[in-house]
Amino acid sequence: MEIYIDIIDNKFNFEINNYFFLDDDDIFITIDGLYEDYSYLENIKKLYKKYDINFINYMDMIYSIYIYDKRKNKLILVRDLVGLKPVYYYFKNQSLYISNDIIKLFQKYKLNKEINLNSLSMFFRFHYIKPPETIFLNTYKLNHGEYIFFDGNNIETSIYWNTITKYNELKKNKINNLSNAKEELDKLINNYIKKSLDKDKKYGVYLSGGIDSSLVTSIAIKYHNNIDTFSIGFNNEKYNEANASNKIAKYLKTNHHELYIDEKDIINIVKKIPKYYTEPFADVSEFPTIVLNEYAKKNNIEIAFTGDGADQLFCGAGLYDTLYKVQNLSKIINPFNIYVKPKFLKYNRKLMYIYSNKEKDYKCQCDISYSEMYLKGLFCDTGSKRLEDESKVNSKIWQEKRMILDFDTFMCNRVNTKMGIAAKKNDIETKSPFLNKDIIEYSFRLPHKYKYHKKNKKYILKQILYGYIPKEYFSDNKRGFLIPLIEWLNTYLLDDIKRLTTKDYIEKQGIFNYEVIDNLIKNIDNIQKAFLVWDYYMFQLWYEEYILNKG
Repeated sequence: MEIYIDIIDNKFNFEINNYFFLDDDDIFITIDGLYEDYSYLENIKKLYKKYDINFINYMDMIYSIYIYDKRKNKLILVRDLVGLKPVYYYFKNQSLYISNDIIKLFQKYKLNKEINLNSLSMFFRFHYIKPPETIFLNTYKLNHGEYIFFDGNNIETSIYWNTITKYNELKKNKINNLSNAKEELDKLINNYIKKSLDKDKKYGVYLSGGIDSSLVTSIAIKYHNNIDTFSIGFNNEKYNEANASNKIAKYLKTNHHELYIDEKDIINIVKKIPKYYTEPFADVSEFPTIVLNEYAKKNNIEIAFTGDGADQLFCGAGLYDTLYKVQNLSKIINPFNIYVKPKFLKYNRKLMYIYSNKEKDYKCQCDISYSEMYLKGLFCDTGSKRLEDESKVNSKIWQEKRMILDFDTFMCNRVNTKMGIAAKKNDIETKSPFLNKDIIEYSFRLPHKYKYHKKNKKYILKQILYGYIPKEYFSDNKRGFLIPLIEWLNTYLLDDIKRLTTKDYIEKQGIFNYEVIDNLIKNIDNIQKAFLVWDYYMFQLWYEEYILNKG
């Protein structure tokens, strides 16, 4: 579906391609969602007429919403709660252009593409460009949980749901009984999945063999007798998790599908990435995510369940183990916050985290100094891009602070962008119970010890899962749909990276420091350098597609 809106000289125009909308004498409404849901549109109309913009408080915000109120000549744009559906707008000289795809916005209205160079350090720090900024000047995107008004002259931006504010509010009402919490959380997940199933649709689950997707699959098969599961495999055993997912699928008796990525096809698949992500985007698992969704599409899947969100809500990421150790060690090793330059500690990550992080408002972001070290000199803007809201998270536990920050940024701007766009390009709607408002907010009420218990991550989810699948089926070594990045950058992808890194090309482009990037490419010997080279490669593929080739 493509959505275009323009307001020029206070004249309003709405164009929807390949989808549906509700239009009457008073209000024009459409949603960015895959399947027709007229009852949802009618409910928006009813609630909006009664409560005006406060209708948002009465809805589960699963779609981005576009409303034009003809009576008031007012446009309202609402981005969904967790950032699955993008909303872009270009505003200049009192003219407003809107679309759910940044490149199609420029193509449709023949706008001049001016690169926003200040957004590049953000891209290389976070692997995406944080809202409201975009890769182009005069062009912005709504953040998740945000809406804007436009009256023909002025844009007013507001927030209807904020992760940190909601967490601080709800944590005051803690649930202090593990048995009750486990029972209620299990019930919430069951209710969400049961409500999401429609006997007329074909369903799949993206099964990685870990806690989250296995729990989702276990519950889905209770309510639907024909669930397909999908997994991606690699011939590199260090990264291959197809065996783990196959074991779970056999136990649950799903219709399981495995696809092994043939390394000779790597370069062809990678070249698809800018056609999917039309703004520079560099999450390393975008590669298998594209393959996974294309594979599901070939098997006629219409709705796919994932376990996205559980890592950030229930303390599942490996970084959280590191933060636990660093917070405890820093009390012993560096109680006076002595600062040591990162370059002297670059071979010992934990010591770097302890000694190079003296600023009290960035304790749970102690990994960032490590990233900044490799960014130095790459291009003109190498300033720190730390998340400024850490001090607003009301917790003394570094893990907990980082989980909330990660959900608000990494999850909603990166993971959901990755999955949401890849699925949408293949006409698949993705759903995760852990991205449901009720479950998100319930997780905020759980004590941290229910999530991280005696160094055991996702403790409460595991307690629920073992009621469906025996504990011995799971290993703590599960990594998710990752790729052997360092190996691929040094082999299969190297020639194409070099093609986009000649001295003449870089100097003509005028963005990067040739010596710095050339040295990085010749010395990809750790994962931080690999991430940086991947960012660079993804940007150059995007630049070639949409700037040089004028895509």
